[in-house]
Amino acid sequence: MAGLTKLVVSLFSYLLMLNQRLATSSELCKSICSCVIVKNTNNLSTEAIEVNCQGNGLETFPNLTEYKDVVIKRLDLGNNSFSKLRVSPDFFDGAVIQELNLDNNLFSKIENNAFSNIKELKKLTLSNCGLGSADLTFLRNIPKVSYLSLRSNRIQELKDSSGFEGSPIEELDLSYNPSIIIHIEVLKVLAPTLTHLRMDYTNVDISNVQFLDGLGKLKLFSMEGARSSKYNSIQQKAFYNLSLSSLESLTLSKSGLKVVFRKAFDGLDGLKYLDLSGNELNNQVFGATGTIPSLEVLKLSYNPSIQSILKIPNRSLTELHMEGTGVNLISYDAFRLIGDSLVTLNLRSCQLPPEGMFLVDAFRALRSLRKLDISYNYLKEIFNETFDEMNKLEELDLSGNIMKFSKTDFSGIEESLKTLKLQNMTLTVLPLEALASLENLEELDAPFNNFTNISKNFFGSLSVKKLNLTSCNISEIHVEAFARFNKTNVILDDNNITSIDFLSFLSHNTFRTLTMRNNKINCSTLNQVHMVVFENLEGHCVIGNHSKQLSVYFTEQLNMRAISSCCKTEWSHLVIFTIVAIRIFRERVFL
Repeated sequence: MAGLTKLVVSLFSYLLMLNQRLATSSELCKSICSCVIVKNTNNLSTEAIEVNCQGNGLETFPNLTEYKDVVIKRLDLGNNSFSKLRVSPDFFDGAVIQELNLDNNLFSKIENNAFSNIKELKKLTLSNCGLGSADLTFLRNIPKVSYLSLRSNRIQELKDSSGFEGSPIEELDLSYNPSIIIHIEVLKVLAPTLTHLRMDYTNVDISNVQFLDGLGKLKLFSMEGARSSKYNSIQQKAFYNLSLSSLESLTLSKSGLKVVFRKAFDGLDGLKYLDLSGNELNNQVFGATGTIPSLEVLKLSYNPSIQSILKIPNRSLTELHMEGTGVNLISYDAFRLIGDSLVTLNLRSCQLPPEGMFLVDAFRALRSLRKLDISYNYLKEIFNETFDEMNKLEELDLSGNIMKFSKTDFSGIEESLKTLKLQNMTLTVLPLEALASLENLEELDAPFNNFTNISKNFFGSLSVKKLNLTSCNISEIHVEAFARFNKTNVILDDNNITSIDFLSFLSHNTFRTLTMRNNKINCSTLNQVHMVVFENLEGHCVIGNHSKQLSVYFTEQLNMRAISSCCKTEWSHLVIFTIVAIRIFRERVFL
């Protein structure tokens, strides 16, 4: 019995301690800005909070020293009025803060040891704070920060490596410091930890990135919007001697590049992701990218001078993005070497001509393709055998092509295709003969067409899980149009629908969700509707001079049932624990 008494006392002591922590957290939430209590991933037994003081016009930091026992998972002080504030360590003395956001503030000064009292600080963001090169002395005193953002400041030069010495920074963002110069040895002290470096729109010359030398753990380097002063090019072996053996992701988009020399990427044998989109490259770029042995994702979108795909030399490529290029010809063996690896091919908004017969031979190799986008080209028809070898294709986008369909269009992908996009194709009816062959189609996306009238047989034998008919000028819907549907998500937004009498004849399982936003539905004339179950019903209807949400009208006036799977009540661990503890105590006391 004595042992049981000790157990009960221990249980109540623990509960009292938790309640005290909750009270402390709640008090903090009441005292400054807004806050929420969250689970602390680092220590599940300790209560944690997120405090949001963003945009409150504060002129000084809130007093945090009274709450030494509360873990502040994230403190957001962005967008305030700290221009007269001198940031000192006293502001944070004793506070346990894991993430600190000071974005979009100006300070009179940040003292050298300003953040030294925040022993658990892991993430610090100081974007757009007007910081210059001389203002960064505090970097020496943030010993545990693994993520540091200095975006959009006025940093012109990093020349002293001691600023980062001993720092465990893993992710560093220096983007939007347009005039920044980084001396060769500065970042080398971060070699043991640095994995992500972002320098977008810094005006750094692609031909002069020697500051990367020795960053053997670097996995991601992004320099979107960089410049290249040497013939708008990436020179031979530009990265060869930099020892970037771990680099997996490289972004050099929107940099005015016209030429990438054949051996430009030599030494980047581990590179998997390369983004060269938004430049002025031509077909010769495939000679350079083809030398990267591990490349999986290649983005060449919005290079209008790339007019053909003759042969992709890579053997490991899984994604090829050519959106917005000038491609109007694809050779018969363009994809021969990547036929068993390529999963995604994006040819959206290229220049594919109406006579797309050449696609038949080119597509034969794409045995592993799961997603194909050939939307917004000039294609007028799908030639027989185009998809014959693509028996793994799951998503196809034909939008924006003014085409005529036939019943054999989807030959080869009858069993695999799950999503079909037919947006903006001036369709007045669905191509039912072609759709009838798609045995496992789950989603039909056909907005911005001109269907006007959804007749009784409009969908034929079609039955999908998601149907999007947004902005299709629909004004009439036959009462039996959706009769074949079962728990379908239907979107009818931005049409001309006035009557929803079609709901009177449907089974209660027809829809899972139904959205009819921005229509002119009149509920005054609505007939009796049977019990229908919705997880989500969106839209409004007019009753006289008043507008009411459809979900409210249906539940109040028509006694229909709405259910939602998103808002299930869950007991917290603390409440369950309290109930169990009290129950044990009562049972033992009254025995």
